[in-house]
Amino acid sequence: MNQKNDIAVQVSGLAKNYGAVQALRGVDLTIGAGEYFVLLGPSGGGKTTLLRLLGGFIRPTAGQILLHGRDVSEQPPNRRPTSMVFQSFALFPHMTVAQNVGYGLRLRRLPKAEIAARVDAMLEMVGLKDLADRMPHALSGGQQQRVQLGRSLVLEADILLLDEPLAALDAKLRKDMCLELKHLQEQIGITFVHVTHNQEEAMTVADNMAIIADGVLVETGTAQDLYENPQARFTADFIGENNIFDGRVSGLTGSGVEIDLGFAKFTVDAQGQTPRVSDMVSVSIRSELVRVLGPGEAPEALLQTVPATYGEAVYLGLATSHVAKLANGDNIVARHVSRGGTSDDFEAEAPLTYAWPRTQMRLHLS
Repeated sequence: MNQKNDIAVQVSGLAKNYGAVQALRGVDLTIGAGEYFVLLGPSGGGKTTLLRLLGGFIRPTAGQILLHGRDVSEQPPNRRPTSMVFQSFALFPHMTVAQNVGYGLRLRRLPKAEIAARVDAMLEMVGLKDLADRMPHALSGGQQQRVQLGRSLVLEADILLLDEPLAALDAKLRKDMCLELKHLQEQIGITFVHVTHNQEEAMTVADNMAIIADGVLVETGTAQDLYENPQARFTADFIGENNIFDGRVSGLTGSGVEIDLGFAKFTVDAQGQTPRVSDMVSVSIRSELVRVLGPGEAPEALLQTVPATYGEAVYLGLATSHVAKLANGDNIVARHVSRGGTSDDFEAEAPLTYAWPRTQMRLHLS
């Protein structure tokens, strides 16, 4: 089994064009062996294109793909140490569960006894041992997904590629399957590369993840890093619920950056970045860190404040979002834990102050 400090996937300058359309542009990415790595981003952003390039189902326009140090850029799927789990279950309707799982082994013309033993062990691993003789039409969505997983894993490839594997499942089953996938990957120890546009799904399973949009790799990191310390404006806008303010750098003071938003001025820590005066930049703050100060309530020290006109409360179960309008017409949201039958008593159109810790603001140069 590969160790986590080894490199399973390394791509450099990877690009894919379809005529004039650039589906993927100059991607550089490294994935460690034994990692559960997630490619996250909006639909049409290039995630599946990258996954199919790794699997050899399409050829790159430019760039290089190394799998465990071997250049496979021009190799077909059967010459790569990968196996693919597709978005659709794609099971053979005339075959039993066991026959579906063993299909790839039969193509390799392995001895019948070896096929039977490996299929039996895989059915045990994915929780389908009692359903070996059942036909696909008699299975639930989650069971069908386990069959497809078993069919891919039984081939014993070093890298499993998963293309939106939970998209066809309902929300509750998707959550359950997320945990099952993570536990299965930890048990087997091979590299999983999982494509999804669902951030909750991604954050549940990922050791590390990459944000991909418009054919570009925007940012990589752990789920916690990307949620709490996004470097790119796009990441802040895509993950979690962030309030984002766009403005111009009006001054630099030591490690601080003065930003003129037009309706207010913020001073934000540069966070190791080097903006210049007059640069257009953005600042984000997560909505759960924002408080609504009641009428006459004085802000605490070290809080950034902005005046706003209260709009409405949106009840979301665990949390309630309090939406207000800023002087420039943009919305600001404060997300508070719901109070079990009671709510904050803010009147529509009331002038209020929204406040948050200055140290929690994030500066984005792009």
